This record gives sequence, structure tokens and C-alpha cells, in this order.
Amino acid sequence: MPARHRRTARSKLSVHAAGLKDLDALVHQRQAMWKALGVRNNELHEKGDRVYKRWARARLRNHQFMAWVVKSDDGRMAGGGCVWLQPVQPRPHRTSMVQPYLLSMYTEPDFRRRGVASMVVKEAIKWCRKNKYERLMLHASEMGRRVYSQLGFKRTWEMRLDLK
Repeated sequence: MPARHRRTARSKLSVHAAGLKDLDALVHQRQAMWKALGVRNNELHEKGDRVYKRWARARLRNHQFMAWVVKSDDGRMAGGGCVWLQPVQPRPHRTSMVQPYLLSMYTEPDFRRRGVASMVVKEAIKWCRKNKYERLMLHASEMGRRVYSQLGFKRTWEMRLDLK
């Protein structure tokens, strides 16, 4: 096994709430997530990264966005994820006008299969419960479905019409 992988295997991981200082890492992780999902157009990434960074910065500042990063004990970034307090319409069984939505989950390749995603999702769940939200939503890639299912998420259906 290469030295890099032996060192990674022994390093301890910890999850921390992210802030504005972590914004570049969050943008990197989001781009890496899209690339892992098959979006390889660098021009789209560059434009999307600029828009996402402005969007995320504004929401971190006004507390509509919560993020977590996982780091190894030697300071390397292992992964992360975010919760956006998404505006929604009220319903008979939901009076809140925001819905926590988990997004931009990513684990760096050297840290996969070590519980990084689960660490982030557990923190997001804990944060949502602490703040009295009744539901946490997400759209799962095939890669992430097992993680979410093991933590109690149920699969639902959605329909979409692309107008462009």
C-alpha cells in the first residue's frame, strides 16, 4: 500500500461547523461532487463556482446556510456538506416557511469508506433537531443512497420538466 494511503488510514477524522473561512473548500467540494456525478465541462464549473460562492457566502452570513467540514488530524480536508434553509410554502401539516435541505455532500477520494459522509449527515440531523425542524430533505446520488438509508432517510418521488 502506498505511504499516502497508510497515513490516511491511520489519521483521525473530526467534523466541524464551517464558516466563511471554509468557503473555498466548500466551493471545491461542490465542484468535485458535480465532476463525480459526470459534469465535466470546466467552463460550466468556473461560472457555477462564482455564482455558488456568492450565493453560499450571503446565506452563511444571514444564517440560511449551515455547513460542516471533516478534517484529518494532520489538517487535510476529507469532505463536507451543507444544509440550506430553503424557502417553502406552508401546508396544513407544516407551518414553517423553511425546509432544511442537505446539499453539496462530498468526500475526497483518499477518505472514502471511512464514514466521512455519515459524520456530516449526523451533524446536520443533530443541528436540525436542535433547531426544532421536523424534516430534512435531500436529493441523493446513487453513490450516497446507502449512507442516507442507513441513517433513516426514506426515498420519495419527484417529477421535473426541463424548460430549456
